Amino acid sequence: MQFKCQECGKEFKSRRSLHTHIKVHDLFVGDYYVKYYPRFDKLTNQPIEYKNYDQYFATDFINISNMKKWCDQAPREEVREFIKKSLKEKLGAKGIQAGPPSTYLLTGGLPDIDICKQMFGSYRETCQHIDMLPMLSASLPKDFQKDYSDTPILIDTREQQPLSFINSDSLKLDVGDYAVGGDLYDYTFVDRKSYQDFCSTITNGYSRFIKELERCRSIGCFLYIVTETAFDDMWATNKKGFKKFKLDYVYHQMRSIQSEYTDCCQFVFSGSREKSEELIPKILVLGKKLWKVDLQYFWDKEIKKDGLGNRKTETPQRLQGYKQTHSRKRGVFRRNGS
Repeated sequence: MQFKCQECGKEFKSRRSLHTHIKVHDLFVGDYYVKYYPRFDKLTNQPIEYKNYDQYFATDFINISNMKKWCDQAPREEVREFIKKSLKEKLGAKGIQAGPPSTYLLTGGLPDIDICKQMFGSYRETCQHIDMLPMLSASLPKDFQKDYSDTPILIDTREQQPLSFINSDSLKLDVGDYAVGGDLYDYTFVDRKSYQDFCSTITNGYSRFIKELERCRSIGCFLYIVTETAFDDMWATNKKGFKKFKLDYVYHQMRSIQSEYTDCCQFVFSGSREKSEELIPKILVLGKKLWKVDLQYFWDKEIKKDGLGNRKTETPQRLQGYKQTHSRKRGVFRRNGS
C-alpha cells in the first residue's frame, strides 16, 4: 500500500514514513490531515479535533450529546447502519469480541445501550448484528429490589473511611474492603473508592490493582469497585477536586480493565456514600446472580430517580481543528491478628 503526500505528490511505503516527511512542508501531522482530510460533526458540521490518526478518522461527533441528538433526528435506517459500523470498527480495532458494558460505550464515544435498544429492540439484538454477544447479558434479578440493610457486613480492618451499616464487624480481608461471611458468602467482594481513589487506582496504581484482579481470578472471586459519585458527574467532580485527573486517560484505563477482566470485576458508580451503603449489601448478598448483569446500567436508572447524576455538567471544551472452595474461603478471610 502506498501513502501519497498531498502537498508534493511523493509516495511512501508506510504511514509512518509519510508522517515523517510531512515535516519538510513545515506542517504538523494534525495540520496536514485537517487541511486535506477535513472531518465534521454529523449533527452541527463543526470541525473534528485532531488528536491522533486513529481517533480522528474514527470520530463522527465532537461530543456524546451531539451523537444522541443526531440519533434522535436522523433517519432510522441511517442510524442503525451508523451503530453497526461504529461498534464493529471500533471494537474490532481493539480486538474486542463481545459487546462491552454501558460505561465502556459511554466513555468510548460509542452509541449507548438506550440508543441500541431504541434502534434494534435490545442490546443483545444489536450485538448479534455485528456477530457478537454482550459481555454482560443477564437481567437484574427481582431480589435486587429487596431491603438488605440489616445484612451483617464484614469491613476490612485497613478501610480508612468505612461506610456505616446497621450490622457490621471488622475483619482482615485478602480481597477488597467489604464482604459477607457464613451462608451468605458467594465469592463476591466490594472495593470502596472515593472519586480520587478510583482515578489514582487505575492510573498510578494500575499495576498493583491488576495484581489484585489476577488474585480474584485465581481464587474464583469477583470484585466490584464501587465509587462514591454518579458517573454523569465525573467531569464536574474532577473540576472541583484537589487533584485534577485526565479523565480521558482514566476512562481509557477503565475500558482496558473492563474488556480484560469482565469475568472477575465490575466498576459501579453509586452516586454518593449513602447510595453505596444501600448498594453494597445488595451486591454482597446476591453475589453470583449479579456477575453477568451490567449493574451500572440499571443502577443509573435508580440514582436518577433520586436526582443524582442529573445535574448539568460541563462538557470539556474542545479546540476545533488540530491541537498540538471451603479451603478457598479460608484463603480469603483472615481473622484480625492472624
